Amino acid sequence: MSMWKKKVLPLMMTVPVTMGLAGCAQTDAEVSAAPYEKGDQTIELQFWTSAVEEVNQALVDQFNETKGAELNIHVNAEYQGDYWEMQQKVNAAAIAGTLPNVFVDEVAMTKGFADNDIIVNLEPYIKATDFDRSDFQIGDLGNLYVGEDLYAFPHMRSVPVMYVNKTLAAKAGLNANGPATFAELEAYLQAAHDATGEPPMYLFNYDFWVMEALLHSYSGTTVVNKEETESNINSEGAVKLITFIEELESKGLVKVLGVTDSDAFYAAIAKPSTALIFASIGGYKTFAGMAQQNGLELGVSMIPTGEDGKRGVPVGGSNTYLANTRSDQEKAAAFEFMKWLSDTEQAAYASANTGYLPTRLTSLDTDLMKETIAAFPGYQVASDQLEFSKMRPMTGAYHEIEDLMGGRINEIWLENLNIQESLDKLAEEVNVILNR
Repeated sequence: MSMWKKKVLPLMMTVPVTMGLAGCAQTDAEVSAAPYEKGDQTIELQFWTSAVEEVNQALVDQFNETKGAELNIHVNAEYQGDYWEMQQKVNAAAIAGTLPNVFVDEVAMTKGFADNDIIVNLEPYIKATDFDRSDFQIGDLGNLYVGEDLYAFPHMRSVPVMYVNKTLAAKAGLNANGPATFAELEAYLQAAHDATGEPPMYLFNYDFWVMEALLHSYSGTTVVNKEETESNINSEGAVKLITFIEELESKGLVKVLGVTDSDAFYAAIAKPSTALIFASIGGYKTFAGMAQQNGLELGVSMIPTGEDGKRGVPVGGSNTYLANTRSDQEKAAAFEFMKWLSDTEQAAYASANTGYLPTRLTSLDTDLMKETIAAFPGYQVASDQLEFSKMRPMTGAYHEIEDLMGGRINEIWLENLNIQESLDKLAEEVNVILNR
């Protein structure tokens, strides 16, 4: 797989592992922490990374050459694959007693790791070091917490956006910002289809995270109920969205791709006949470069609004976690690294060199981010869309659930199955997982 695919597309076909690890989330009262004290010996820390390998390694190198050298802390970065591979490896390491000191993984995994005592409650470390978390205000912060306690730092953040082929829009006399509402979507796609004779939109349901945004925005629908004990995937709103997409597909206005058909999706991004795609802002720089090579200008717009002006986008990306392992001194040293990694300049560097959003408000004021937004204005669009951000489900089994839902819904579209009956069966399957 090429490097850009590794950056943008998780390997969704990895078989999920659900570990029955004993334990429960630690409360603030159960954990004590002391500030890090520099010793004569260098402390070696193991940091498992995921997603954007080169940027994580560059940040580790910066730390080792600066703050790490000052504090006698040296970090060794080891890339472990995509988020789902990382989840499997972390669960296995917890059982084997070989956890790293710090690791990166997807935002929705916080509660599962905390419930299994894999990660440490950060509240005692925050109090011991007077750490100011108030700058962590980029979108919904719920996936950092378990109850009232902070269990993770934000690492990189992304939201689904709508990419618009501005070159085709100009040719077809369409709005260069794409349709503002789902009510306008069909007419927009029809005009694009009339101009090219080809499908103007490709829907690649490889990551249910994008579908979460469509469900939120089209009909204000969540995947699971508030208590995360029951599925909403067969609700009226979900049926309406799935039916809407099926109708667009039947008219040749949307081409639904299989969940493993990544090559076709990425080829479609830079096709002159593709008008719109829904995908992560994390792919922005890559997608824009691909389009430019084909003489196209690719813009970024918010996900369209649905009924009554609804819009909702799940906040995705990665967190950094302090593993429940090693000595107190090593934990304190690892927390120092996590603080540095999350700081303003590092957050700006990670954003400017990827496509992900910065995780600190102050990062937006750095010269680097100002220059980046000026060159890639889609960053600002994605940042503005955070006004409508939603927390992802926190159940530890959610990856298994979203994998199941993505596959089942694709079957509905590709095999012309009865929508309500199929979603009813899917809801039953999801409820079994939620309540086992």
